[in-house]
Amino acid sequence: MMKKLFYGIACVTVWGACGSYEDVYIETKLFPDYSWIAAVDSSTPAFVSRYWNTEHHCFNNTFNGEVVWNDYWPEAHGLDVLVDAHLRTNDERYKQAIFDFYEGVRRKNWYSNNWENEFYDDMGWHGLAHMRALEATGDERYANSARDLWHWIVKGWTDYQGGGIQWRKRSDELGDDKGIPANGPAAIIAARRAQRYPDEVVDGLTNVEWAHRIYDWMKYNRTVLSTGRVFEHIDNTNGDYSYNVGTFIGAALELYEITQDKVYLNDAIKVANYHISANINTVNRVMTDFGEQHGNGHGHDVNLFKGIFVRYFTLLIRHPDLPESDRRRFIAFLENNANYLWTFGTQKAPAIKFSYRWWEIPSDNETWGDLRSAISAATTIEAMALLEREGFLN
Repeated sequence: MMKKLFYGIACVTVWGACGSYEDVYIETKLFPDYSWIAAVDSSTPAFVSRYWNTEHHCFNNTFNGEVVWNDYWPEAHGLDVLVDAHLRTNDERYKQAIFDFYEGVRRKNWYSNNWENEFYDDMGWHGLAHMRALEATGDERYANSARDLWHWIVKGWTDYQGGGIQWRKRSDELGDDKGIPANGPAAIIAARRAQRYPDEVVDGLTNVEWAHRIYDWMKYNRTVLSTGRVFEHIDNTNGDYSYNVGTFIGAALELYEITQDKVYLNDAIKVANYHISANINTVNRVMTDFGEQHGNGHGHDVNLFKGIFVRYFTLLIRHPDLPESDRRRFIAFLENNANYLWTFGTQKAPAIKFSYRWWEIPSDNETWGDLRSAISAATTIEAMALLEREGFLN
């Protein structure tokens, strides 16, 4: 345990000081100089064409068009990609899909006839995506569902394990540990709602108070403060998943926006530095989460985690107050990941299909091309196109 943490400190310190971190990606020139704007013009239309089900108004779970009717949470991240594409193109087909998504996926929710679900993390992903859909399109249905989801989420806060939002409604009774998956999205929602609805009070607390309360629980119960390691289990680094780091970064950035207290920006930088040095394939320095697998075509939850990290990592890269040395290092890391994904992890013909491992195409005897892998990839290509359009890539 201590040896692993020391490794994380050493890598960050050495690379940050001597600049060799950037050299790993920039000087070797392994890849073409891609236009990510051109890439996204292929990537996202292919993703939507293959996975968006125009009959049922939800996402297919497999490359071959199968729908898993009790699969609720990945839909929120598919909605995020639709929002990305609509904001980038203002194309009516993406706006229409966002409109249709509301009733299609609501009907797909296995738990209720509205957006309430047994799992607080699943409601959190939808709460975040619905707020973005509202802001992108002005569709007031998403204002109502985002509000309802937030009110349900705060009901998950209990005193068990010192506070925090439960994973699911019976978690305390069943002895489930609390973790970042439910609390990271909830903290971001609280902070964003504090900025959009400053007078909103839920269960006796303002949204700002909720944001601080949830963030502090994560920071002091699921983070190694000296290194920036974000964990689910202190003695198992295989559970240091990328989506947990991503949502911790997102929550820190939102609280920095509210407070202008540099401690939050510094928190975001620290956990990002740890993650990009410790939670990678050491051969190619590409992100990998323990448990990524083909899942017999239906995918494995872990295949989606990298894309969630990329979404919030990109917000950090774009933040005007991020020190330039950190920005260069973070861009180099993300560009290396995207280069591997687009060069080695994407089958281009006869149709675009994305691997769950970004540095290789799965073998012929593996069923692959699942929704989760596709969302991670599409999210990443959208992020790179955004960075290119805004002048962050040279």
